[in-house]
Amino acid sequence: MKFSLLVLAALLPACALAAEPPLRSAGAPVAKDAGKRDFVKEMDLPQASAERDVRVQITATTMTTIGAAMAGRLSQFPLKDGDRFREGQLLARFDCAVQDGAVARARASYEKRRKIYDIQQKQRQLGSNSALDFEVAGAELREAGADVAAAQAMSSRCTLAAPFAGRVAAVTAREHQYVAEGAPLLEILSDRDLELEMMVPSRWLGWLKVGTHFEVAVEETGQTYAASLIRVSGKVDAVSQSIKVYGRIPSGGDALLPGMSGRALFHPPS
Repeated sequence: MKFSLLVLAALLPACALAAEPPLRSAGAPVAKDAGKRDFVKEMDLPQASAERDVRVQITATTMTTIGAAMAGRLSQFPLKDGDRFREGQLLARFDCAVQDGAVARARASYEKRRKIYDIQQKQRQLGSNSALDFEVAGAELREAGADVAAAQAMSSRCTLAAPFAGRVAAVTAREHQYVAEGAPLLEILSDRDLELEMMVPSRWLGWLKVGTHFEVAVEETGQTYAASLIRVSGKVDAVSQSIKVYGRIPSGGDALLPGMSGRALFHPPS
């Protein structure tokens, strides 16, 4: 029994040594500290380049979705995705035989009421009719004129004209298709009035002002364009300590399209 206790006592220190992790050499860094240093190094690199380099996206300032002003069948729908159009150009036309008939009927009724009014006016001058007959004829003429205006307003909804010059960005209908009132038909935009949107550190406001010049390297075209700052947002994001700013490229030609992106290269003062 005493011999077993002595053997157990002798083995315990060896087991404790075996359970300990192997000793690191003096030059080997601690894994935790090494990861921390790598993380700091990775964070330092963007901070060094962020002083002049931010992400930017090209957007269209004028963009809208053209919806159907009435329910009906599209008799003309000439434009396709990517097509250019002029201001006032026809975008869509509905089959409006009923509306056109209503306009013709309203005009015919107006002409009849106008002739009756002219006769009542002449008779009134001769004193051969009553004042009531003359007033009724005038009221009926005004009523017929209102009917013509209402019919023309309904007929005007049969055609959709371009509100500005631009380009088709998306098509959601087809010619001869029956669409409901308010259904989207086209998404159009002005590709001549483009802006640059970007988020910059709010500390840049000390030197970044409207009119500041910078360069924009667009990835899709592989070209660098001169640009200038045109607007600064009215609110700073307190969480990210950043603010949205807007710029404009004076001349980019047909190569630039909304949705393109790249890098904005600023030159802050020393």
